[in-house]
Amino acid sequence: MRGISVVIPAHNESKSIRRVLEEIREPLSRAGLPSEVIVVDDGSTDGTGDLAREAGVRVVAHGGGRGYGAALKTGMEQASHDMILIMDADGTYPPGAIPRLVEESRSHDMVVAARVAEDVHIPLIRRPMKWLLTKLANYLAGIRIPDLNSGMRIFRKEVAQRFLYLLPAGFSFTSTLTLAMLCNGYRVAYVPINYMKREGRSKIRPFPDTMNFIQLIVRTALYFNPLKVFLPLGLFMAGFAVFILVFSYCFMDEVADVTVVVIFMAAINTLTIGMLADLIDKLNRSEESLLCSLVHKFGRKDVDDFEAFIRDLKAQPSHTVGEVFVFVLTVTEKDKMLMYAVKPLFMV
Repeated sequence: MRGISVVIPAHNESKSIRRVLEEIREPLSRAGLPSEVIVVDDGSTDGTGDLAREAGVRVVAHGGGRGYGAALKTGMEQASHDMILIMDADGTYPPGAIPRLVEESRSHDMVVAARVAEDVHIPLIRRPMKWLLTKLANYLAGIRIPDLNSGMRIFRKEVAQRFLYLLPAGFSFTSTLTLAMLCNGYRVAYVPINYMKREGRSKIRPFPDTMNFIQLIVRTALYFNPLKVFLPLGLFMAGFAVFILVFSYCFMDEVADVTVVVIFMAAINTLTIGMLADLIDKLNRSEESLLCSLVHKFGRKDVDDFEAFIRDLKAQPSHTVGEVFVFVLTVTEKDKMLMYAVKPLFMV
């Protein structure tokens, strides 16, 4: 049965946790689905966990402050419903957006509460790095991302679990999840929200955490779209080699031929590694694409409601012996970019 597990990671949020838990009750009830609220107390020393228990929600204790992402992973493991809704405990995200997020999630794998409405309070010191990270992510994902690392979103638990090996223990959890879903063609929607000033002190360290964000964004791209990283790097190195050759020929007594050869060979190696990585990625997906093509060729091509289509298939008698895998090719178009995803739906 479809339901919602609200996971709230909290570390020393005694000033706001009670208000946040009170404010989510009414919007959550309006969503019209079974629900539960799980607060993951990530090593708080100010009584945050006790306040959450007094509010009547389930509290999971994390010793030692293991990190934002680690707390979310624990909450996901403890969740009993198929949809996970995460939000922060600092009072910055509007609980009133919950019903719309839930409604949009009926037709999407993840719905992000994007901080792009009129009343958005993001500290000035974080805005340049946020802009840089978003631009980098847009390029690597090949699609415009309104909000890369919003801490309020709803997603399918079974989809997120496929990327647990990638999701970090720190604040880069949401950024990595966004890229992983987009790079694999999952259906992601964005709902504009306001973003309030937080109560208490932010746990984010602008420079160290930004460096971690960049590292994890690039690593995620290497998993799912390696040419996006290796191609520009290899071309840059080749261009730099040509620049040194021309510069040394025009302005130096002798041509720096050894340096040029070394850099040019490094560029060729980089491009070769990128093409091999891309080929390996394509080969790993080829079997699924073939199965998907067969189903598309012999199945119906005018299906809009896939869930109803699958129910009809299950209800029909079949003489098939053994295991039958059904795959559906999902095609979405955003910003003139086509993304393809192959998803196993059921097995009989």
